Amino acid sequence: MTVSKYFKYLYCFALVLVSALYASAQELNINVKVDIQANLTVDKSIFSNLGNQISEFINNTKWTEEVFEQHEKISGSLQMNIINELDPTTFEAEIIFQTSRPVYNSNYETTIINFIDKNINFKYTGIEPILKTTNTFYDNLSSIISFYCYMTLAMDFDSFSMFGGDPYLEMAREVITSLPSNYAFDRGWTKDTGNRRNRFYFLENLTNPVFRPFREGFYDYHRMALDKVTEDEGKTRAIMQSALTSMGDVDTAVPNSMIIQMFGNAKKTEIIEIFKKAERGQKSRIAQTMIKMDKSKAGDYKVLEN
Repeated sequence: MTVSKYFKYLYCFALVLVSALYASAQELNINVKVDIQANLTVDKSIFSNLGNQISEFINNTKWTEEVFEQHEKISGSLQMNIINELDPTTFEAEIIFQTSRPVYNSNYETTIINFIDKNINFKYTGIEPILKTTNTFYDNLSSIISFYCYMTLAMDFDSFSMFGGDPYLEMAREVITSLPSNYAFDRGWTKDTGNRRNRFYFLENLTNPVFRPFREGFYDYHRMALDKVTEDEGKTRAIMQSALTSMGDVDTAVPNSMIIQMFGNAKKTEIIEIFKKAERGQKSRIAQTMIKMDKSKAGDYKVLEN
């Protein structure tokens, strides 16, 4: 091989390596779907373009300084339902957002976020870009999608290290603080006592010091228990019980909080399956804890009291 061919080979190899690293650098792998559930006067094809735009934005944007391998990417789904046309360029929608992460030493993925964001308003003509948002406001849709990407990272990192999501919670906070003063276009951003299931309370719960025991329990539940359940089921169930008890104490201090309800929605089936094998007293205590935290699913947890 001549010197020139040798360096050409190295150059091509370097390009392939860099491309591979870049391809694995992005953190998210979110399946996006836009569903039209309203009678529209506009061309519906713009929403096919919107779905592609959201998918490319989420999955091709570099959100952190970390390097994620392909198998480390955070998976999930985002379904946007278009439910009303307010005018030819303004639409009302809801987003059903779910994320998960793998459990160590298993083929199982555990749900992290399971949330329905209702009454979203956004403007769209089919040509607007979606822009990464932190401390600069571009448009409501860019802010919403960026916010959920940061919250995804925050909760995923929290599940692997104690308070590991703090940097991304701060970025999500900057999305909210960048909104125009007295921004009332979308009530999902507002401190509305009549609706404690919105983006404002999603972030507020995770940054409020009262909820720190929830985040500590969230870490213990995932990293210290769920990731090690195949090593010693009895020990990990005890750790998980302690984590759930801490979360229950938060629920007692702040009843019916959004983050506790979201946790219950995500984990009900998982908790029941894990504690089915526990001794009767432990099963009963877990049932009582979860029924108190999530009364709407009391009937489901009764199986642990049998």
